[in-house]
Amino acid sequence: MTQREDAVTQWTWARPGARNESTGFIGRAAELEAVRKALTQARVVTLTGLGGVGKSRVAVRAAHQMAVDFPDGVSIAELSGLRDPEFLPHTVATAVGLPEIASKESMDQLIDHFADKQALLVLDTCEHLVDAMAMFVDILLSHTPGLTFLLTSRQPVALPGECVLPIPPMPSPEADADEHSNDALALFVARAKAALPPFELNADNRSDAIALCRRLDGIPLAIELAAVRLRTMPLEQILGRLDDRFRLLAGVRTAQARHHTLRTTIEWSHDLCSAPERELWARLSVFAGGFTLAAAEEVGAGNELAGLDVLDLLGALVDKSVVQRADGVATEYRYRMLDTIREYGAEQLEHSGRTKEYAHRHQEFFLRMARQAGEEWMGDQQVAWGDRLAADFDNFRVAMDFAIAHPGGEAALRLVNGLWGLWLGKSRLTEARRWIDKALAAAPEPTFEQGIALFYGSYYGLLQADREAGETVRHCRAVAEYLDDGFLRARALYVETYEMLMWSRDIASTLASYEKSRRLLRTSDDLFPLAASYINTTVYHAAHGDPARALREVEACLQDLAHLPHERWARNYLTIARVLALWADGKPAESRELGRRVLPSALAQGETMSLAATVEFLSWAACGEQEHEYAATLLGGAATLWRQVGTALWGVRALQRLHTETESTLMLSLGAERFTQAYSHGGRLAAAKLVEIACGSAHAIESCPSSAADDGSPLGPLTPREREVADLVIEGLTNRQIAERLYISKRTADTHVEHILTKLGVTSRVQIAAAMGPRTPAEA
Repeated sequence: MTQREDAVTQWTWARPGARNESTGFIGRAAELEAVRKALTQARVVTLTGLGGVGKSRVAVRAAHQMAVDFPDGVSIAELSGLRDPEFLPHTVATAVGLPEIASKESMDQLIDHFADKQALLVLDTCEHLVDAMAMFVDILLSHTPGLTFLLTSRQPVALPGECVLPIPPMPSPEADADEHSNDALALFVARAKAALPPFELNADNRSDAIALCRRLDGIPLAIELAAVRLRTMPLEQILGRLDDRFRLLAGVRTAQARHHTLRTTIEWSHDLCSAPERELWARLSVFAGGFTLAAAEEVGAGNELAGLDVLDLLGALVDKSVVQRADGVATEYRYRMLDTIREYGAEQLEHSGRTKEYAHRHQEFFLRMARQAGEEWMGDQQVAWGDRLAADFDNFRVAMDFAIAHPGGEAALRLVNGLWGLWLGKSRLTEARRWIDKALAAAPEPTFEQGIALFYGSYYGLLQADREAGETVRHCRAVAEYLDDGFLRARALYVETYEMLMWSRDIASTLASYEKSRRLLRTSDDLFPLAASYINTTVYHAAHGDPARALREVEACLQDLAHLPHERWARNYLTIARVLALWADGKPAESRELGRRVLPSALAQGETMSLAATVEFLSWAACGEQEHEYAATLLGGAATLWRQVGTALWGVRALQRLHTETESTLMLSLGAERFTQAYSHGGRLAAAKLVEIACGSAHAIESCPSSAADDGSPLGPLTPREREVADLVIEGLTNRQIAERLYISKRTADTHVEHILTKLGVTSRVQIAAAMGPRTPAEA
C-alpha cells in the first residue's frame, strides 16, 4: 500500500483473531437485537463502553448469530495485543486468513479479497488505534461495497456514517429480582456457582446479592471478580468490603464513575492478593496473548519471589480470576490475563521502575525458544514446533519490538533468524522480510547473524518471485566474503543459484551452480538449503518436460532426509513436485492419487503456496482425465490461492505456459460460459471446502450456479472473471495484453471479451465503459 498519511508509513504484521466464547453468555438480548438491526442499516457499527462492560462478548455473540446474513463469512480480529498501528492491516489480513504477499501490501490485499464479498469484519478493541483505525476502515469502505464492520472501542472512531451503540452495564436488579428476571443477578449466580458449586440464590442471601450487583453498577467484569471471592469469604463479607471501598461513588451513575468502579474493583482484587501474588501479577503483565507455565516460571521468578513456587502463586491468581487458564498446544496449559487486568499489572510494574528489567527477561526467554526452534525445526519435531511458535506469535512480536528498541547482543537478528521455520511453515514471508529489515537496521555491522538474516531475506524474496530480492542476495554474498565464512559462502551461493534459476536463461550454468552449491552445503551439513535446492530443480525439470530427471531429484533429496522421517515441509514440496512430474509423464491418475494424499497435510500446516500448487496440479490431472468441469473448479480455486501469495506458480514461466494450455483446453471443452461459472465457483470456495472437493470428499458442482447472479448493477450479468477482463478493457489493454496480465491464452481473452459485449448489449470495446457507467471508488 502506498503511504496514505504522514503518520502511517507502512502497514504490516497480523494476528489471528477468530475466537469462541470461553464461558456461558448471559442476557444482553436487547443489545444483540440493536446490533443486528444496526448491521442491516449501516456499514460501520461501533460498540462503545467502559472497559469490562462486555463489548467484546456482545460483538462476538452478535457475529456468530448473524453469520448466515454474510454469505462470504465473518472474521474476527482481536487487536488488544497490537501496539504499533503500522501492523494493523496485516493483523486483520491474518485474521481473515490471507497469507503474506511480497509484491502487494496487506491493505491492497484486503481490498482485493473483499472487493466482491458480502462479509462481516469484527475489529475488537480499537481505542488505542483510533486514528489508524479511522484511516483503515475508511479506505476499505471506499473499495469494498459488500464489507460491513463491527468495532468495539472505548470511544467512537468518528467515521462518516458510523453507527455508535453504547453497551451499558447490565440493569440493576430490583428488590424482588431473581436470576431469571435480571441479567446482572443471573451473571453473578452463574459465576458464583462456577466458583463455589454449592452456591444457591435463596431468601437468606438474595438481598446481599442484589446489593452487590447494584454497588458494582452492573459491570460484568466487576461482578465476575466479586463472585470468585466466594471461594475465600462469605457473600456478606464481600459486600461489606465493597461498602468500604465504594462509599465515595455511591449514587453516582456517570460513565466515568463506572470506570472508577471497575478500577476500584480491580484494586480491591489486587488488595486481596498476597504481596507475592501482586508481584507476580505485575511481572506477568509483560506477556502478550498468553503464556505457558514454563514462561511464567522463568520470567516471573526470583528477587522478591526467591524461594517461592511460581506454580503455586500462579494457581492462586487463577483461583482469584486474575489469570485465566486455557487449553494450549498438546497437553500444555496456557494462561492469559484480561487486558484490563494486564494493564493494571503493567502500571504497577512501571511504578516499581522495573518494566525494562522484566521486558528483557521476557525477551531472553523467547530468544532461547527461537534459537532452539531454529536448530530443531528442520527435523522430526517440525509440526510440534510450528504449533508452539504460532501460539506465541504475540510474545515474539513484543520480544522483537523490545530488541529493536534496545539494541545489544544482536538479539533482534537472533530472534528473526531463529523463527525461520515459523515464517516459512506458516507462509509469513512478507512479515519475516520486514522484521529482518528492522533487525538489520538495528544492527548494521557485518556479523554472522547478519549474514544468516540476509540469507533468509533473500530466500523468502525469491520464493515470492520478488526481483528486488536480488539486492539482498548480493548483500548476503558481501557479508560472507567480508567474514571469510564457509557456512555463509555456501548459503550465499545457494541463493545466487536460485536467483539464476528464476531469471537467467543460462540453464547449463545454473544447474552446474546447483551441483557446486550442494557440495558446499553437504560439507557444512546444512540440510535446509540443500533440501530447498532439490525442490527448486525438481520443479524445474518437471516443468520443462523431463519428469524422469525430476523424480530422480526427489529420490536424491529423500535420501538426505531419510534420518528425519517426520519432517513435513520439505516432504510436502517434494511430493507436490512428484505430482507435477507424474502428470508431465502422462500419468494423471497416479498424479491425482498422490496429490490428494498431500493436500490435508498442506492445509493443516497452513502453507498456502504448497496448497495452491497441489490444487493447480490436480486440476491439470483432472483435465487429462477429461473431467473438465471438475478441473475448471479446481483451477479457479488455485487461482485464488495464488493471488493470496502474490505470484502464480512461483513465477516459473514454463509452469505458467502449462497453466495457459490447461485453461484453453477447458475453455474449448466447456464453452466460455460454463467454464467461467465453474472457475468462478472454485475461486469463491473456502480453502477447507476446496480441499474436500480436490480430495473427492465433496462434489465440485453441488453448489455451482448454472448462471451468474445478477446483482442489479451494470456488472451484474458478468462472471467475476469477466469483470476482471472488463476492468482491463476499460484500462485500454488489448486482448493480448489482457491475456498476459491474467496468465490466460489470447484465445481465452478473445472469448471473454466477446461474452462481455454480448451480455452488456454493446458492439465495441469503447461502449463497454459507457454501458458499465461511471465507476464508484468501491468498484474501481
